Amino acid sequence: MADLHFSQEFTDSLMNAVSDGVTAIDRDLCIIYQNEIIRRQYGSCLGEKCFAAYRGRVEPCEDCLIQDVLKDGKPRSGVRDIRLPDGNVLIVEFKSLPLSDADGNIVGAVEAVRDVTQHVRLADEFSVLRREMVRRAQFENIVTQSKKMKAVFRLIERVAATTSSIMIYGESGTGKELVARAIFANSNRRDKPFVSLNCGAIPENLLESELFGHVKGAFTGAVRDHIGLIETADQGTLFLDEIAELRAPLQAKLLRFLQEGETRRVGENRVRKFNVRIIAATNRNLEQAVREGTFREDLFFRLNVIPISLPPLRERPEDVPLLASHFLQRLCEEHGRKVSSFEPQALKVLLEYPWPGNVRELENAIEYAIHLTDDDEPIKVAQIPGIIAGKPGAADDVLLPLSLEGYTRHMILSLQAAHTEEEIAATLGISRKNLWEKRKRLGIPRAASSR
Repeated sequence: MADLHFSQEFTDSLMNAVSDGVTAIDRDLCIIYQNEIIRRQYGSCLGEKCFAAYRGRVEPCEDCLIQDVLKDGKPRSGVRDIRLPDGNVLIVEFKSLPLSDADGNIVGAVEAVRDVTQHVRLADEFSVLRREMVRRAQFENIVTQSKKMKAVFRLIERVAATTSSIMIYGESGTGKELVARAIFANSNRRDKPFVSLNCGAIPENLLESELFGHVKGAFTGAVRDHIGLIETADQGTLFLDEIAELRAPLQAKLLRFLQEGETRRVGENRVRKFNVRIIAATNRNLEQAVREGTFREDLFFRLNVIPISLPPLRERPEDVPLLASHFLQRLCEEHGRKVSSFEPQALKVLLEYPWPGNVRELENAIEYAIHLTDDDEPIKVAQIPGIIAGKPGAADDVLLPLSLEGYTRHMILSLQAAHTEEEIAATLGISRKNLWEKRKRLGIPRAASSR
């Protein structure tokens, strides 16, 4: 290959063609070369010390990476702020490389800097916008104009960024998981896992394995290692719904995790440490459960650091029309329907009903009505489920001011003639175990057709 010797003009043309600012210095930190970008920003500083010309200092900078390059010959790179002579501050990516002579001796260094101010600021703005979009999306899922629910929103925004445990109280169907997800979306863990578990929906003998994991051979059927949900949620958030359904042994194990951050998989002695925020929820009175001895007091205090109570739908009737319209629009989109609206009398029926199943029951009622209504027609009273509209044969005197348990009794009796236990529980927003307990408490035997 020919021995190439480049003129100063050629070097300038080459260095000025790049989009980076380029400076070269000797071993004494004196500037020996600047390309046009650097000259425009600082003027010609050849022969000056780099720390004096670029930083206005009389001594070398304590954080100077070029000195490290001159010492060991290893490249350095990173991002830093620089202040220009006009006072503007730029965010730059930089890369510093050693300059060597023909014998391999380090004689200086060259540094290239690239202005990434706009890129970083746009990235920051995008990150802020993304967080706001996630926050709004989560709150938009909780449709309300109720003062009580807006107070819940304000509380969520205040406590979301903390690491404290949260207990959400609310009747079945009030949207406890939506609130848990809104807390998660506004927390510092929003980019980490969100894992949910309904403690009342899993058989007791499987719940420990589901929550804490197990190792191969821990019990019959454990043919491989299984990662528990606590481990899956590491660095993120674990939502435990129906927390009151945990039995004493699991309460003790969960308490240990909350105290120590440690768990053991079923069948092993190894201690594993995880960092998980716990959000729990219940439709039960946990303080009463503590008094009755069915729920550990120490676990209650660990979980109940920040209590959030969700009002039932009957305490925020102003939300019924809003929610009904929201569900009508969303469910029509999901099912490809074009039901137009509600007749005034149908809306009146919805407003008068006490909604023992809360928002979930209202959603189910709207879905039912959509399937019975023709496209481009409004929902009429005739299309609303009988128990809500008080139709003959649905439930006698359903609109009389009965207690909540009275309405629950009516619902179970109405549903069991044509639905399975699982379907009845889903409609009520409870587990099959809770349904069994309600039957026992209300004295409702299972119908022959209820499976």
